[in-house]
Amino acid sequence: MNSHMEPRQTEQFDDDEISLVELATTLGEEKKLVFGLPFVVGVAAIVVSLFLTPIFTAKTTLLPPQNSGGGGAAAALASLGGLAGLAGISTGGTTADTVIAMLQSRSAKDQIIDQFNLVEYYEAELREDVYRTLDNVVRVTSDKKSNLITVEVDDKDPELAAKMANAYYEVLKSLMTRVAVTEAQQRRQFFEDQFAKAKEELSNAEVKLKETQERTGLVELKSQAEATIEAVARLRAEIAQREVQLSAMRTFATPENSDYRRVVAELNGLRAELKKLDKGGTGGELGLVSAGNLPEQGLEYVRALREVKYQEAVFEIMAKQFELAKVDEAKDGGNVQQLDVATVPERKSKPKRALIVVLSVLAAGFLAVLLAFVRAAMRKAAADENSQQGFQALKKAWSFKR
Repeated sequence: MNSHMEPRQTEQFDDDEISLVELATTLGEEKKLVFGLPFVVGVAAIVVSLFLTPIFTAKTTLLPPQNSGGGGAAAALASLGGLAGLAGISTGGTTADTVIAMLQSRSAKDQIIDQFNLVEYYEAELREDVYRTLDNVVRVTSDKKSNLITVEVDDKDPELAAKMANAYYEVLKSLMTRVAVTEAQQRRQFFEDQFAKAKEELSNAEVKLKETQERTGLVELKSQAEATIEAVARLRAEIAQREVQLSAMRTFATPENSDYRRVVAELNGLRAELKKLDKGGTGGELGLVSAGNLPEQGLEYVRALREVKYQEAVFEIMAKQFELAKVDEAKDGGNVQQLDVATVPERKSKPKRALIVVLSVLAAGFLAVLLAFVRAAMRKAAADENSQQGFQALKKAWSFKR
């Protein structure tokens, strides 16, 4: 059995040796092609790379707002009492992905295009063409570990590249000012809207009170009636406070939440107390005269004055909350910071001439070897009648002339 296997193995080794020799022979016969094509392509790559426009890359590093967790804000809001629950408003901070999306948004691109007149600079017919160009020349990336944002801008003008990179920092700041993305910014925006609404309603109530005074001639009330108005105004202000608190809590809490249910219970109790005062009750422990027992001729004035007191209380609450939210926003790190300012690059980043030449030569060498084997196969087929017939059949099959 061994005597039969040894000749087969020897024959296989001889075939492998002959195949390698044939391959080497084929490459030797086509040595001009194998060495000539890479040489010509290499020279052409050197010449072409010398004529390519040098590109410079400017880079800036940004530090996005960090997650605050709302700890400081919650403590500050707690010092003001009932609205402390609003500290639960949270968007989870500003992530690097959010900042990248803002920098790549159409709003950011439009500001850059208008600032540097890029439509004319890139000689583009449409603004959409400039958008695509910016996608190619501007790269915005983030480091997952450090959370740093890197903005890189490529351009043939190194000064323009640096200016554009730094401009993205200013654009991001303006976008973050216009769009509230951090917890503190959303809280400030929420109370700013509530403050503006309270201010307008207080102004309307004061105008209405003045008109009522001019019509009825009443300018003073007894102390007991004044106490009733003050109590009703306080209750209505507290009710409005709880309603605002519930409106904010709905963004992060369910009706089954213990804090949510507690606020609902407090709100129902305050409404019941207010209803008792308005309908003529004794006011419980307040010991006050009900609005229903006031003289008919002064009732209109009382209601107008009560509305003013109520709006004043709401205005005072919202003013404090708004001022607190602005301070909290300033402390919260809501503004992006520029860690490294983009400077004018001194060395070009593109084209990489050495890499272009090496890759061109390697590709040409691979192509030359492939062509050498193809030519050798064609010569061998030309000497074989069966192969010639096969080539004729293949040529006829792919011919469009019938």
